[in-house]
Amino acid sequence: MSDLDLRLIPEFSGDSKTSVTEWIEKVELVCRLRGIHELEEVIPLRLTGGAFAVYQQIPEGDKEDVVKVKEALTAAFAHDSFVAYEKFVSRKLLPSETPDVFLAELKRLSALFGGISERGLVCAFISGLPASVRQVLRTGCRIESMRIDDLLVRARAVLADTNAFAVKAQSYAAITSPPPVVADECCGGVGARYERRCFNCNGANHLARDCLLKRTGTEKRTDVKCFRCGGPHFRRQCPENAVGEQSAPAFSPTVQK
Repeated sequence: MSDLDLRLIPEFSGDSKTSVTEWIEKVELVCRLRGIHELEEVIPLRLTGGAFAVYQQIPEGDKEDVVKVKEALTAAFAHDSFVAYEKFVSRKLLPSETPDVFLAELKRLSALFGGISERGLVCAFISGLPASVRQVLRTGCRIESMRIDDLLVRARAVLADTNAFAVKAQSYAAITSPPPVVADECCGGVGARYERRCFNCNGANHLARDCLLKRTGTEKRTDVKCFRCGGPHFRRQCPENAVGEQSAPAFSPTVQK
């Protein structure tokens, strides 16, 4: 790299005047004449504008592979004007993309199909932003009279505030949301409730009407105690009851007329 004069390699911004294939061939020619084999270190030094924005979106591991770098640049800039226009009108701000990269991509695509006025670029830039950001920009300033550079600064600030608010909202929701209620295993999670106990099996998170032990009848309650003799049965089933004796009727309040 010390013997290479970078001025021998023209800068590449992705405009329609220079073919990306021709530019890569010039880079390879200069490096071959200078005995330099690390093309992956030379290429990003001569990229500008939208071309450098595309290079920044390449994964870090792929930036060390010159083949993948050339493939990314070729795929981004080797398009005809019709394909470039279709991509331009459908281009939106990606979730992990900055407005600077988004605007650089719009400028690159517009240059490929012949260019567009600054007012048209402003409209495309605003239309590609999220709806919440567009609303803030339209209510907070007169975007009709703003230049594209000033609008970019404003959009950058609004997106930063929106992302910060989203992070705070997620943190607040994680703190205030109650923990999930886990149903008791004895009933297979049927009829889960918040810390309620079953009168049939004394299990948690379900009611007696939903208890599986009551439905299947495979087990008996062991906590039943007779009020007369203290045995493991109900009062009405006590063997010490007198012949013909019945348990006290259930209490039912009378309604006064």
